Amino acid sequence: MKLLIAMGNEPVRSALMRELQGLDHVEAVYECGDSDTAIREAEELNPDVVLMATDLQPDDGFETVRKIIGRVPGVSAVLIAVNPAPADFRRALQVGARDLLEIPVNRKDLIGALESAAEISRGKRNALQGIAAQIVNQKTPKIAKRIVVFSTKGGTGKTFVSTNLAAGLAAQGKRVALVDLDLQFGDAAIALGLVPQRTIYDLVQSYAEFDVTLLEEFMVRHSSGLSVLPAPLYPDESEKITVEDVQRVLEVIQTGYDYVVIDTPPFFEERILVALDWADNVLLVAGLDIPSVKHLKTVFRTMGLMAYPEEKLFIVMNRADSKVGLDVAEVERHLGRRVKTTISSSVEVPRALNAGEILILAKPNTKVSHEMSALVKSFISGDGPAPAVKLGETGGGRGLFRGR
Repeated sequence: MKLLIAMGNEPVRSALMRELQGLDHVEAVYECGDSDTAIREAEELNPDVVLMATDLQPDDGFETVRKIIGRVPGVSAVLIAVNPAPADFRRALQVGARDLLEIPVNRKDLIGALESAAEISRGKRNALQGIAAQIVNQKTPKIAKRIVVFSTKGGTGKTFVSTNLAAGLAAQGKRVALVDLDLQFGDAAIALGLVPQRTIYDLVQSYAEFDVTLLEEFMVRHSSGLSVLPAPLYPDESEKITVEDVQRVLEVIQTGYDYVVIDTPPFFEERILVALDWADNVLLVAGLDIPSVKHLKTVFRTMGLMAYPEEKLFIVMNRADSKVGLDVAEVERHLGRRVKTTISSSVEVPRALNAGEILILAKPNTKVSHEMSALVKSFISGDGPAPAVKLGETGGGRGLFRGR
């Protein structure tokens, strides 16, 4: 490996140099004592690994690592600190470092951390070379089938639909990504039984530019083969994710997968409009209740004002067999649109969500699983679900919203 050591403490830096100079697999070791020189040297020397002190000046080691990883393709970083605080370990992950070691560091631990980082660097650079070769060989890059699951009413089952659809597609051997764009309170990862360490917030705060290989380092892998980009861990982090951040994520992620499924919050806002514009298909999820249908009618009106193509809008009627004094035919008459995709009510759905299981995979023989499988197969076949075809002007039915 080619190694760059950046450390302001000269005695410690010299000691580390002595430890590493005699190693057969270390091709060259470079050293510097400040962040500005470290960034310049990294760009010129293109090292495999940078070993960086957290107390570097004028920028600290965390910020310096963030800048170097953003500017030097395929480089890996290891941070080193005296008495690191618990928060330092999370911050190290956020800026993209592979490890954070405590001074004094055990020689075996140091070498192990550097070798692991060098292996990651080799993998990233091989992948980047492969991507570059693909770009040369392909005149037009492949773009994923892009599916957004949306509703302006909470509790309709968006997350259930998006997670089961995405996992079902992945289980068919497709390369699938799920992006949780409910940036304040997203729980797609929880619904999948996953515990994320890094999220979309950490990605966009650490990198101004990135590719699919780097993006995947911030994703969590589900047993179905599905890759998930989780929502931020804390609601206040969502405020720091811009419209431009969302655009960059969607533009990059669509080039690395066969399908990209987006889970969304229950409201219109500019970052969600970006996803709706980007989508090939928008699944509008509603429940069999008057408030939900009223929200759905408002969604169609709003999307009509924004000139969304009718053929990209699809109604998914959840809990469609509920005995609540309202049926799908009445909903169709009121909306003036055909509902082709229905999902039954089942106690198995909340049980699966509470257990962090995917119902379509955990209990494939249930009625709901068969219905979700039909939705999956409609995308696999290339046809997609049936659009919400207009039936003509409404006003029939039983006057669902009279007096409202």
